[in-house]
Amino acid sequence: MSRQYKIAFVGNYQYYCGSSNTLLGYVKAGKALGWDVRVSEFGYVDDKIKTLIPIAAKNWKTDLLVIIYESYPFLSNETIDEICTFIPRSKRILIDPDGKYSEPCSVENDSNHPTPDSHNYWTRLYDSLSDVILQPFIGKETKNKKSVHSFLYFGMDNKLPDFHRVKKEFDLLYVGNNWYRWKDVKAFITKTSTIRSRLKTIGIVGKYWNEEVMPGYEEATTSDLNFLKQNQIIVKKSAPYGQVEKFMSRGLLNPIFVRPILYKLKFITPRMFETLNANTVPLIPRYFIYAKDLYGEKIHQLMLADNPASDILKIINNYQYYKNLSKEIREILRLKHSYEIRLKQLLQFI
Repeated sequence: MSRQYKIAFVGNYQYYCGSSNTLLGYVKAGKALGWDVRVSEFGYVDDKIKTLIPIAAKNWKTDLLVIIYESYPFLSNETIDEICTFIPRSKRILIDPDGKYSEPCSVENDSNHPTPDSHNYWTRLYDSLSDVILQPFIGKETKNKKSVHSFLYFGMDNKLPDFHRVKKEFDLLYVGNNWYRWKDVKAFITKTSTIRSRLKTIGIVGKYWNEEVMPGYEEATTSDLNFLKQNQIIVKKSAPYGQVEKFMSRGLLNPIFVRPILYKLKFITPRMFETLNANTVPLIPRYFIYAKDLYGEKIHQLMLADNPASDILKIINNYQYYKNLSKEIREILRLKHSYEIRLKQLLQFI
């Protein structure tokens, strides 16, 4: 590990997307390790991200090319041909954070394969790019045509953030885009209506909460702005790039909502680390049953019942205790899930 490794990431990196913040975590970790970590021109990179992340030209000689697909196929056939021409197959790894390489399954009208030919399409696409498919799941590795390895992909900065000076503007805050999250949000607001005198200020930060939808993904991004207004929910635009955790710290409490198909597959998401890293107390929904596998047994104290009002009141009434508990879990996570550790883990697959 003493040599300076050169690693390039290929993805659809827009400033409001979760993986864009993850990319920043890897770049910071690369600097700490003395490695050269960049974002590749093979993918899409938002102009704002280009100001913070070093760019790897297509002809850059890399030790490892990490390709991340999320939700839809963003690489053209021409770009895929370029990748296969310039980067040896032995140096290509593909990360599948949405379970597209897994067999079709569905839960609550959400599915990893919404059409009959989807699984075959994604399997052929991934197989054309790499022999190594990584998914961020908790549990035993599964096999399709070849082994799919568990790699949690998301992580935490190794340096302890200084968020304790951030002003608390919200009693309850959710930071994240609406991607199959509306059902969770609506149910949570409804079930906590009896304690609104204790949750006076509630905020939601991110895209697709104002009835704007992504064309072609209307079901994933549906929302009801009138419902939010009636319940006096403050809706704000996405947190600035690289400041998701700082924005979370503006809330006393932050729930972690998980897309249905992802908790069905026991997948990890960026919010599962970011919320613990922020200066806040996370709220864990009951369906997130594998939270103990990620955070340890003590996380059960932050897990909510199906009707969460009484659990939330308990946390509010003894807030300092639960804040200290969150810090304790955070330090355990940092030892196991820093981005420096993630970079070293990636090299095990080549």
